[in-house]
Amino acid sequence: MKLFKLTILFLAGFFSFKIADAQNVLMNILTQKSGLVKKGETVFLEITICNADVGDSVPVYTLRPQISVPSKLAAISKEGHVLPTGWTIISNNGSTLRLSNGRDMIASNECRTILIAVIGMNPGGPETISGNLLFSNGLAPGDAGGSALPGDNPADNISTSTCKVFN
Repeated sequence: MKLFKLTILFLAGFFSFKIADAQNVLMNILTQKSGLVKKGETVFLEITICNADVGDSVPVYTLRPQISVPSKLAAISKEGHVLPTGWTIISNNGSTLRLSNGRDMIASNECRTILIAVIGMNPGGPETISGNLLFSNGLAPGDAGGSALPGDNPADNISTSTCKVFN
């Protein structure tokens, strides 16, 4: 009887651990060149997205990172970005860019680095550049809203950097 109770206790603990397993994806942005860019020139925003889960991959068409730059200071270029294989730009209006992980399934404990080209437009700053990791419903093309992955920590889905434009 004692062995039976121990077995039940072990199985309950094991399955509780698996249920509590969280799939956390995090995002960080950094402006290269210390955030300094000359008017009319380009600087890259380096966006790092990591799957911090130890067992599950991030499914395709699930991530929708959104990057916003201050429109009075800078503009997101229409070209010159460096995207990982399988990633696509969903929209870009010059001040807000939205991406999709498209056909890229991110394995556990792996990261992706994305470089977004930003052009210095008017001298000023430093101003804040913001990044938000949003989620999609898992269907192509990945532009529809969706729920966060089970157990995702929303505190690490937001990141900021700065940009200063000079003559």
